[in-house]
Amino acid sequence: MKHQMKMWISASCAALAVGMPAVAQEEDGSELRQSTVTVTGSLIAGTPEDAALPVDVLTAAELKLEGSPSITELIRNLGVSSGVDGQTNQFASNGLEGTSNVNLRGLGPARTLVLINGRRQTYHPYAIGEQAQLFIDTNMIPSAAVGRIEVLKDGAAAIYGSDAIAGVVNFITRSDLEGFEISADFQQFDGTDGEYNINASYGMQGGNWNWVTSVGYNFRPEVPLLEKDWAILPYADNPVGGWSTLSNPGYYVPLGLIGGQVGAIQGPTGDLGCVDTGGFVNPASGLCNFNFTQYDNLVEEEERYQVFSEYNRTFGNGIDFHIEGLYGYSDVPSWKTSPSYPPQELATQVVLASHPGFQQYMADNPGQFPAGTLAALFIGRSFGWGGYPGSDGGPQEGFRTYESYRVASDLAGQFDNGINWDAALSWSTTEGERVTNDTYIAGFTAALNGFGVCTDPITGNDPATGTQPYAAGYAGSLTAGAGGCEYYNPFSNAIAANGITGVANPSYVPGLENTETLADWLTDGVGTTVTTDLLVFDASMSGMSGIQAAGGEVGWGVGMQVRREGYEVVPNDVTNLTLNPGPGGTGPFSFLAGTTPVDEDQTIYAVFGELQVPLYEDIDMQVAMRYEDYGGDVGSTFDPKVAIKWQANDNLALRGSAQTSFRGPTLNQLSGQVTTLQFVGAASAFKAVDQFGDAALSPESAFSFNVGALYDNQNGFTASIDYYNFDFSDPIIVE
Repeated sequence: MKHQMKMWISASCAALAVGMPAVAQEEDGSELRQSTVTVTGSLIAGTPEDAALPVDVLTAAELKLEGSPSITELIRNLGVSSGVDGQTNQFASNGLEGTSNVNLRGLGPARTLVLINGRRQTYHPYAIGEQAQLFIDTNMIPSAAVGRIEVLKDGAAAIYGSDAIAGVVNFITRSDLEGFEISADFQQFDGTDGEYNINASYGMQGGNWNWVTSVGYNFRPEVPLLEKDWAILPYADNPVGGWSTLSNPGYYVPLGLIGGQVGAIQGPTGDLGCVDTGGFVNPASGLCNFNFTQYDNLVEEEERYQVFSEYNRTFGNGIDFHIEGLYGYSDVPSWKTSPSYPPQELATQVVLASHPGFQQYMADNPGQFPAGTLAALFIGRSFGWGGYPGSDGGPQEGFRTYESYRVASDLAGQFDNGINWDAALSWSTTEGERVTNDTYIAGFTAALNGFGVCTDPITGNDPATGTQPYAAGYAGSLTAGAGGCEYYNPFSNAIAANGITGVANPSYVPGLENTETLADWLTDGVGTTVTTDLLVFDASMSGMSGIQAAGGEVGWGVGMQVRREGYEVVPNDVTNLTLNPGPGGTGPFSFLAGTTPVDEDQTIYAVFGELQVPLYEDIDMQVAMRYEDYGGDVGSTFDPKVAIKWQANDNLALRGSAQTSFRGPTLNQLSGQVTTLQFVGAASAFKAVDQFGDAALSPESAFSFNVGALYDNQNGFTASIDYYNFDFSDPIIVE
């Protein structure tokens, strides 16, 4: 059940003017000139909104009528948007909790170009795992700052360049506010403490200038999966619903001497304490299975701050000046996940028969292990049904934080001959930090042998000797299970109670538990700090050509763009493969791979042009083209576009377009290494997937066409229907 309350307060300029000083106009009498509107999808100033472009426009007034939805809610409800992040849990977001994106036509967020006031914004630092796609995080935009949103439902690479394959979403901020506005809403769902949003804006209007500032605060509480009775189902009802064969308690392969060599002397045997700890014995295998989703959240706790401010001025010579700044901070302070991840390498998880937990287990369960058992291979994870000792039997916890800055400015004017000109410089950067905990490989082996806490968990070495105390030839002073050294106990007799229900485990033996100190020593944060930045210079000119077509004068526009993209990955020391390659070269952790440092940049140059041709009084055509050069191995691309619109009558218009579009490889796709958590269908399980960049990638391209109809009854009702087709060549994918 959902309970919702919204509040909107608006104070007029007159009410706030009391006690405020008057602001004089410039002596030359210049006034703030409302810049000629340039519609998204065209660079020609004065292009009408009903041109040959499938552009939907949502105004601030319309958004108020919808209850002033958040940016995430707004995007999710767009008819042309499909499959966006922003409302889901870790299994759908792939480590992108706290973010939101736009996915026009369902082609992927990386194929939708997101603009703020017609200018690019830097990518979010972390990519969508399946295709390594970087995207724009729309959560950084305060909803109170948005004056209108223009959605171009068509490929637009000929105008905007890379990423505009599926279309363009342009957030245009409000500059006409005079006075103070504040809005707030509170929503409560069953199983939550409620989420709330507060937005405020203040604007001043002078004769030739204005200044508007908007701020936003958002809070969402966590929603555990356990709060929803439909989320976690019995194995018989949903065998792929978070069930893992790598459990704790787990199962064991008895090892002994066979022909003078150590090997398996019996098949796998399950820990008989599985049910006592609240676990589930799979009837097909007879082995303990673990459900990790009971420790996860459906929605993570999020807290977000946003500030946007802009200043506009028209000088006495008619030149328009605009400058804007944005700051956004998003925090997911307690990202909750399974008590431990399933190890990728099991061969080192050997428990000697002298292990105290093993001895107690064999005494309590005589006959389960055959005579001659010297050790057992433990098949399972470090922590499971008993929870993570470091969080009082609860989940492991990590975090995600993101911080964005943006400054953009432009000058625009008109020459004496009527040609419009525009020049802009924008800079934006986002820094993200992400930490996810995992188990040390060498530390786990050391702890199984009784040398937990007293050795280096990264290498398993005794700090005094630099050698592993459980290896042959060790000459140090450490003793297993004594003098500050602790055993890790994989058996069910280490678990005092079920981590979720708290029901006591009758098989538990006090003194054999895994301590909080051991758990914290055994696990550490796989963490990275990733920074993206973008510097863009744009310049364009547009005007009327003097050439008359049958329907009117032909308009033209030309422009150029230079943009520099930066991408830096700084792993923490334990994650840095150059410092800690680990036993197998993929890092010191059992599930998540390490990362190499990356510091890359690329500069992209582009020129473009456009014609608006009124073929007849009721038929308009747009012709555009763009050349973009990435340099180096990536190369260049040339993309044309033709669009046409026929206004059949006052109510009905038909539109169509054809174009080639492209998406250049982003820097994360060209270099570096990253690990993402993805669902692997063949295994019916989430797996850690290592991805590596490829410096030889070329831009992907697409030929697309779109035909559609727009109906407007001239009385407030509009409807549209579109058919679109995309044919991709050399798509950038993860192999």
